[in-house]
Parts: sequence; structure tokens; C-alpha cells
Amino acid sequence: MQRTARLSVIVCLLAASMVFAVDPPGPAVPLNSVTLDASKLRVHFIDVGPGLAALIETPQDRRHIVVDGGKWRGSYMLGYVLEFVSDSLYPRRSHVDFMILTHADIDHYNGMKDIFAVCQVDSFLYTGYESKELAKVKTWTNFLKEVDDADKCDAYVPLNEYVSVGEKETIDDGGTPGDPSDDIILHYLNVDSDSPERGPIFGREFNESERRNNASLVFKLIYKDVSFLFTGDINGRNEDQTDVSTDNEIDSEELELWVRHTLDPENYSLKATVLQAPHHGSNGSCSLPFIKAVDPEWVVIPAGHQYNHPAPARLRRFATAGIPGTHILRTDEGDSTPESPLVKDPRADDSYVFETDGTTITKIWRFKGWN
Repeated sequence: MQRTARLSVIVCLLAASMVFAVDPPGPAVPLNSVTLDASKLRVHFIDVGPGLAALIETPQDRRHIVVDGGKWRGSYMLGYVLEFVSDSLYPRRSHVDFMILTHADIDHYNGMKDIFAVCQVDSFLYTGYESKELAKVKTWTNFLKEVDDADKCDAYVPLNEYVSVGEKETIDDGGTPGDPSDDIILHYLNVDSDSPERGPIFGREFNESERRNNASLVFKLIYKDVSFLFTGDINGRNEDQTDVSTDNEIDSEELELWVRHTLDPENYSLKATVLQAPHHGSNGSCSLPFIKAVDPEWVVIPAGHQYNHPAPARLRRFATAGIPGTHILRTDEGDSTPESPLVKDPRADDSYVFETDGTTITKIWRFKGWN
């Protein structure tokens, strides 16, 4: 009996080591101090303060995809992207294949203006959410004009006219057409621009900001056995649902995604290796059923304390779901906190890059500025 118990412990430890094979990232290092592995898929989560910005590089730099752009123009976001997207086909302009906007909040789209100004962008994807309130926002209408004016850029807006929920699109065939084993795929899980006015469970009426959040494009980036789930700012939960008794309450977009996943996991699976935490880990997001459906090995929380993100209750839920604290990566580390609001919210000091061969996460880098 004692030997069996010891063997069980060893098996459990081996299983754990297989799931979490890569070490958590260490201290932040300068961008110019390392060389990333171009044979791997690289997914960058860029520290832009209280917003979201990501850069995806497919192996051998075949494709560059920018997901959102943060709030600030003339910022670290532009310099960071330009560090990686130079393209010999465009000797005087850097090249971005896809620009993906999850939703029309300024902390997600405004930094994209800089990318359009200096990069050749081939395709722009956006759900197409519209409202009277949004039409009055000049920064947004100016951004749409810049997209319209972008040279040789195909705009797929509204997105549901081009793809359907559950559809998978190959964005990089690995240079081997006809062989799907090395394909890199976008799996669209929410492309609807018409978010509900009320939550289906609690009947709560959503305001304009919440409806805009719930219209976020949700998609999964898939490379062989490894995947990254991008959720934008979906939330749809009452902000006062923060104690343990409400952990299992799920509503709105999280509920819709969860139902599809539960009823038809083959076509709508939420399961992912890496989860971009919805709505910066706010009190209005991250229900426990949703987290358990994703069952991530890693969670990235793109946050800044301007809005008191992430919320302590969300961190507790990730722990309840069995995600080690060392596997929760936050772009607000070292930033201001509600307890010390005078500390500034520096950008660029906590960016993360995942490298993967499609079988496992092989390396996670933590970056700061260039020097």
C-alpha cells in the first residue's frame, strides 16, 4: 500500500510537470538583449497601461497580426510593433497582415492609429458594432476614417458578413498547402455586433459601455495543440457579484459562449492553453464556469490600475479553478495600486512573449524597454 501511494504521488508530479513544462518568466529584460526563435509561433502581450494590445508572429515571420492597440498614441506600442514587423517586401514601410480590433473602446483602438500611419496593413477585422453614442465619439470616427483611407487595406466590417460563429480560417499554411498539420488558424467564437440590451439570466439592463464590451470579437488562435483565447472586454455580470456565493453565476456573452461550448465542443470549444482574461480581470467578468470551460494553463491579464484592474475576486476565481499564481501574468506588475494611487502607471515594463512549437509552450519572455 505504501509503495502504491508513493507511485501515485510520482505519477501526479510527472503529470503536473508535463502540463506546466515551461518555467514562468523571470525578471523583465530589454528587448535588444534577446533573439526570439523565428521557427516558433510568438504571441506578444504588450504592456500599454490600462488597455489591451497584442502582436502575433507566425513561424518564419510569414504573418504579422496586431490585436488591439491600447489607448495612447506616440507610445511604446508603436515602437514595440515596429521592432518586429519589418518586411523586406516593404523597405520603407513595415508590414502587418491582419489588424484585429476586438471592440470600439479607446483603450483598445486608439494606439492602432499609429500602426496605420506607418505600416502597410492588408486586412482590418472588426465586428461592426454601432450606436448613436459611439457615432458622437470623435476619436472613434477619426479612427474609422483612417481605416477607410488606408492604402490597399481590405476592411471586413461588419465581420459577420464574411465569417460565421464557429468558422475556422487558416491564416498561415506553413508553406505547405494541402497539409493541415502545420496550419495556424483563427477560430471565430463571437462575431456578432448586436449585443443584448439585457442579461438573459438576471434581466439587468446593459448601458452603452457594457453593450460595446459584450460585442467584443472573441476568437482563438490555434497552432497544432496550443491555442490562445482572445476575449476582448466581454463581461455582462453585475459588478457587486464578487463574493464566493456568486462565483458560479454566469450571464450575457460568457453564458452564450459557455452554452455553445457545452452543447457542441467540437465546433465551439473554449478550451485554450492561454486565456486573455476578459475585461482586464474586472469585477464584471470571469465567471467560474467560463474559466473552467477554458481550462487554461496560463492566464494573461492586460491591466492597469487606472480602473482598479484586476479585481481581487477575479484572482481568487482563477485560483479556485486551479491556476497557479505563477501562471497568471499581469501587465500591471509594479504599477500603481488602489492603496498607493500616487504611483504612476508606467507602460512597457511588463510585456510577455509566448513562444511555442505547437506542441507545448517552449518559452515565455518578460520584456521591458529596449535598453
